[in-house]
Amino acid sequence: MDSLIEVAEAARVRTITLNRPDRLNALNSSVLDALADEVRRAADESPGIRCLVVRGAGDRAFSAGADLEEIRGLDADRAHAFIRRGHRAITAIERSPVPVIAEVDGFALGGGFELMLACHVVIASDRSRFGLPEARIGCIPGFGGTQRLPRTVGKAAALHLMLTGTRIDADRAWQIGLLSVPPVPAADLRREVDATARLIASGSRTGLAKLLEAARQSTAGPALEHEAALAALSIASADGQEGITSFAERREPVFTEE
Repeated sequence: MDSLIEVAEAARVRTITLNRPDRLNALNSSVLDALADEVRRAADESPGIRCLVVRGAGDRAFSAGADLEEIRGLDADRAHAFIRRGHRAITAIERSPVPVIAEVDGFALGGGFELMLACHVVIASDRSRFGLPEARIGCIPGFGGTQRLPRTVGKAAALHLMLTGTRIDADRAWQIGLLSVPPVPAADLRREVDATARLIASGSRTGLAKLLEAARQSTAGPALEHEAALAALSIASADGQEGITSFAERREPVFTEE
């Protein structure tokens, strides 16, 4: 297994850890491909697995989003290819017949937030922070966030989060419907996730798959394709590249496009 993710298994539960703590578990192409492969492997090759847990290594972040070092300097075509890679990984989670729990401790931002949105259950520590900051750097959410967030929390709350790019704490995330249970103390997070995962895994695998299929709301293909195209154009634009560069340089962006 690629060292960028780590996989552990116990009691019919498989835990997938995004293993880039020095980069706040940022999502690059290799991570996205490995994540998609592991989710599909659980569905297609591991009949004994009845629940998946996705978590981030370290205690600072679930995932701080797409790796800006990878998308810096991309033209629209290459940006589109990267975004579609993200779509494949995150859609694999959303459509997984094996229930997926997001264990969030620390930051869930940008693409990491969007990854969390695709999981079937979200359990977070009380020190977690959530947000889609793309608007602050001249870009837009590109891993399905423009479609999944309004469906999850409603149009008003979703547009406020996306247009302002502000971060919210775990209590606010619970209030607007992002979390499956109220936030728990960080020291108790693993125990809470383990208990929930084992309870889910005690069910019938075929029964769980049918339940997810019945409950699944379709994310429209054309809408996701349109999001991907617009996200690629925003990344490749002068303002998008200025925003990405300014973030890396820890300064305010100077946008020039009218």
